[in-house]
Amino acid sequence: GASGLLRAAQQQGAYREAVSRLDSVLVAPVAGAVAPPSRASKLQIGGRDLALGGRLAITGPSGCGKTILLESLVGLRTAPPGQILFDGQPLEAEPLGWARSLFAHAPQDCRLLTGSIADNLRLADQTADEAAMWEVLAEAQLDARVRGLPQGLATWIGDGGEVLSGGERRRLSLARAYLRPAPWLLLDEPTEGLDRETETSLVTALDRRLSRTGQGLIVVSHRLAPLRLCQAIVDLTGRVSASG
Repeated sequence: GASGLLRAAQQQGAYREAVSRLDSVLVAPVAGAVAPPSRASKLQIGGRDLALGGRLAITGPSGCGKTILLESLVGLRTAPPGQILFDGQPLEAEPLGWARSLFAHAPQDCRLLTGSIADNLRLADQTADEAAMWEVLAEAQLDARVRGLPQGLATWIGDGGEVLSGGERRRLSLARAYLRPAPWLLLDEPTEGLDRETETSLVTALDRRLSRTGQGLIVVSHRLAPLRLCQAIVDLTGRVSASG
């Protein structure tokens, strides 16, 4: 009879520890903290200057640090020395997460809440209405799938999105990034695992979205279709730093 109480006590302790760890990352900046960069800040990655609204592809073999650069921009890790500059100042010299407000991030290894489609989308914007959510789902080529689910946006997707396929989970993560109001979009292998037809539709919709919103793009991809969206390419092996 007491075993259930003991398990509950253990879970409550784990919950309190998890909340404490999250608070250390997510609490509001304290008075006197370093001001984050502005939207007008001059961004440089791998020696390439990026104007607001620019599009940059980061390429190179697995393990060369492409994902590390994206994660550094949103403060998930310390930036590699000298690789990312804001107004000429190295990002690694600033507090972790200092530039996070400028970026919307769709990682390659997407993590979803155990909740509904709407719950996961509203992580990006708590004020988003259903029209905005359907719009980003359409741009991520996922709206038809969600409309076919039993309760649409309110459908429960299970632990970590288990009712969705890997490609659908990645596209839901992409739609969530689209919903976040930020001047730069960070995409890590956004079309990995997609068939060619879906990839073409997704990239075409992304191009229209970027042209409409003026949002900038920094994308990591081994596939050519996303790279064709970009005006500049940085190869982290040092072989290529090209435009056009």
